[in-house]
Amino acid sequence: MSKLFALLTVFISITVSAQKEYSVKSIPKELLDNANAVIRLDETIITLENYNSMTKEYHEVITVFNKNGLHIIKPVAYYDNSSSVKNVKVVIYDELGNEIEVYKKRDFSDISASGGNMYSDNRKLFLDFTPGKYPFTFEFISEIKTSSTAFMPRWNPSPYYQVSTEYSSYKLINNKQVPLTAIKYNLEEFNVKFTENQTLNEYQVSNIKAVDREYLSPDYTEFNPVVKIALKKFQLENSPAYVSNWKEFGNWQNNKLLNNRNNLPEQTRLKIESLVAGVEDPKEKAKLIYQFMQDKTRYISVQIGIGGWQPSSAKEVDKLSYGDCKALTNYTKTLLESQGIESYYTIVDSKPSGKDIDKDFVALQGNHVILTIPFEDEQVFLECTSQQVPFNYLGTHTDNRKVLMITPEGGVFTKTHEYKTKDNVRSLVATANIDEAFTISGVLTETSIGLQYDVKYDLENYTNEEKTNYYNYIWSHLNKTSFSNINFTNDKNNIVFTENLNYSTGNYISKAGERVLLNPNIFNRYTKLISTNKERILDFVIKRGKIYKDEIEISLPKNYKIESLFEPIHIETPFGKYTAKIVEQEPYKLVYKRELILNTGRFNKDQYNDYVKFIKSVVRKDKSKIILIKKQ
Repeated sequence: MSKLFALLTVFISITVSAQKEYSVKSIPKELLDNANAVIRLDETIITLENYNSMTKEYHEVITVFNKNGLHIIKPVAYYDNSSSVKNVKVVIYDELGNEIEVYKKRDFSDISASGGNMYSDNRKLFLDFTPGKYPFTFEFISEIKTSSTAFMPRWNPSPYYQVSTEYSSYKLINNKQVPLTAIKYNLEEFNVKFTENQTLNEYQVSNIKAVDREYLSPDYTEFNPVVKIALKKFQLENSPAYVSNWKEFGNWQNNKLLNNRNNLPEQTRLKIESLVAGVEDPKEKAKLIYQFMQDKTRYISVQIGIGGWQPSSAKEVDKLSYGDCKALTNYTKTLLESQGIESYYTIVDSKPSGKDIDKDFVALQGNHVILTIPFEDEQVFLECTSQQVPFNYLGTHTDNRKVLMITPEGGVFTKTHEYKTKDNVRSLVATANIDEAFTISGVLTETSIGLQYDVKYDLENYTNEEKTNYYNYIWSHLNKTSFSNINFTNDKNNIVFTENLNYSTGNYISKAGERVLLNPNIFNRYTKLISTNKERILDFVIKRGKIYKDEIEISLPKNYKIESLFEPIHIETPFGKYTAKIVEQEPYKLVYKRELILNTGRFNKDQYNDYVKFIKSVVRKDKSKIILIKKQ
């Protein structure tokens, strides 16, 4: 009897212990504040059998409190031709920590990981999971074996806003002592325990509290614990490499990834030769060749060939007339090369939030490729995936960041164009004729240059209906508005986009007895309100400055006169400047002039509420009105 009682006690103890392990009540209280989810356990173990073989084991346990935390669970295991998924499993627990559902490998869907890609070797095992009730705890276990070691998993134990981390660890077992580089960020600030020697890299952290996303925050590596690791000797699919500096990296790219990819059919070479015949200026030749490439090709995404890093050959692109960023860049490079114009395949981290290629971290980085042409007077950058982008124009996708050129001498760093505040101007000039029924009509011209061009040039591809919908959207404060004679001029040589249109709008003016209230800022208003933050933690960064100019000539109805005009407005701060004024030209004619300058820069967190005050002032002043009164 005593033995049976002892066994029951042990069983109950184990059961209670298991329930407590993942029960919501066992989460430290300080981790619940402001959290939509808590990462209970985040364990990564990388076993490096050799430079060309490794096993990746992941064990993650996440408690999700509501639907806002659901996005952080990712029941997916990726693989390709050089890797295989050895194990994958999901276990679901209820609020008390009771196991309620188990999903094994057979329950996962095996699908392409390419999304809309036309060609890809990448696949994934994916579990389509919808929770029945909150809170719940999600346990994910996976093991992946791969012969590609070019991309080592990084450690980022606090990767989400409004999510706490109870415990996270990363262990790299390197018994073969494969040479590697480890770059660490902000470990001391979070009391990270770590060990680094020839056979082991291990990092552990506990109890990271959830934080809110702060508007205009700097890059997360400035305030989060992060470790990036790269092997100096690695393999990308079946292509081995040893790179300890950027020169060696560039040489490896040239010799293994780009070598023998530059063959052109003789017919195409002769066509290009004829195209540039009689043109002496190399830059003008390059423009013609770039336009030829844009007219001939289109972009698709391709993720095949040495880990998705090797471009299709120029000959293949010439035949098919399509390719991804790698293939189209290599094709353009080959076309230029046929006419003796040197250019460099260039790796970049793209998108508006893209970062510099990290010069201190010699590894495969970036997610996009562009082309650099080193002319004597300037470096020209070509975006080869677009049929529309002008010669030597980048836009927010790849502007103002360090990139790596693959030159004959190896990898060389340069920086893409920075578009300064004064370069990014949108200028509107309009007439506004107000009739006695208070319908406003007139003509409008708006020009956009610099990064302002980037958000406008695609308008020329819109249908008539899409154009009307666009203007109704950006000027949604205008009621019963019609547009006509819409036409655009896209000056690609000077990189200027011009919009011209006629408009008519009613119900814009508000009446108060014999008086009429009119906001002369009819079109472009700043409406993005932001909130103050007395407990801001981080500095804030305005990545790109811009200028907005408006000049509207307003013709008043003859049966009304001006009773009151607002005084000229002038607001100037480190973050920008706002001016607005009205000039009375004739008894029935006014000219409204407005300029808003938003500066680029990095600012101290203590200045944030001053920035909010400036923005709120702009929003308020953009609503300034004048008063008209009916003539007696």
